[in-house]
Amino acid sequence: MAERLNVLGAQTSCYMKGAWEMIYIGMDVSCKSFVIHAIDKRKRTVCKEEIAPCKEALVGLLNRLGKEPKLVVFEAGNQMKWIAQTLMKIESVEVHVVHPNELKWISQSNGKTDKVDARKMAELARGDLLPRKVHIVEGHVRQLREMLSGRQVLQSKRVALINGIRAMMLQEGVKLPEKFFNRMDWRQRLEKSPVSEVTRMIIVAYMQGISGLQAAEEVLSERIVAIEDGRLKQLESIPGLGVLSSRVLLGALDDATRFDNKKSAAKYGALTPTVYQSGNVTHYGHICRDGRHEVRKVLLQCAHTVVRMKSYDSRPLREFFERIQKRRGKKIAIVALARKLLTIAYGILKTGTFFDPARLSLRPV
Repeated sequence: MAERLNVLGAQTSCYMKGAWEMIYIGMDVSCKSFVIHAIDKRKRTVCKEEIAPCKEALVGLLNRLGKEPKLVVFEAGNQMKWIAQTLMKIESVEVHVVHPNELKWISQSNGKTDKVDARKMAELARGDLLPRKVHIVEGHVRQLREMLSGRQVLQSKRVALINGIRAMMLQEGVKLPEKFFNRMDWRQRLEKSPVSEVTRMIIVAYMQGISGLQAAEEVLSERIVAIEDGRLKQLESIPGLGVLSSRVLLGALDDATRFDNKKSAAKYGALTPTVYQSGNVTHYGHICRDGRHEVRKVLLQCAHTVVRMKSYDSRPLREFFERIQKRRGKKIAIVALARKLLTIAYGILKTGTFFDPARLSLRPV
């Protein structure tokens, strides 16, 4: 009660002086509760509270803090969508969502608690030391990103069931060919396989699950392809990019102007090498895993497609691949080509133009 009275007293004094100071709010989000820590410009604690993880409790807290402008900081997570949408509708509230990987020093510090996390986020906001914002997409691009994510989950579950069937067949001494499940008659062949009755029963159950997941995946694919955007035609002009891959890139990149340069876009797509530098020694390792994995996955597939293409538009990209392959090998050349495709897509989205092979820079990225 005394803490609430102090909050009200501070607000009253601000109103009397006509001062509208920014309130910096750090919020640690979990399924059980939201831990709030709010400070003002002078680093005085305005509020320390734990609220229920719901819209009513969040809006009520912000209303109790008065009409001062507020900067709310929280980490990206499963509840980011509804929290961001709720906060952006409130007048005088600015939202800053940060990536958890860019706040690792909080989780690695001694004495880590939800209250400590909330306080440190508020202090970082006050000192203007926050990492870059997580881009919050809206409209049809948000729908596209969510459907692509749902399709990826269905795809991974289906592949897991297929791998389960392969493992059971190995237990029976039967090794299935590499592209066995790409055949139209794979179900009939499995039913005729010489396996035990119990294994056959499990395989039949798995096959029903695979059929259901495949049907659901096709429904989502149709909805994804039905989404229209003028930028999709520009992306599809890049050799190797098809209907689905162009939509994956659009859902991930969206507003290309938010990236500082093509290196930032490549890092966002998880296609930059890890770097260890100390003194005069610099080591480049495997590609960094911090980024959007679906972008890296789809662009690696597109890179393999470009290598097999014979068109005029794909010629500069093939020459780029062949030059890297001679020096570094095929695997590194494929990754380099995937990054090249990503930086080209970034440039096309930023300038609003179509792919032109004559303007393609062939210098290694």
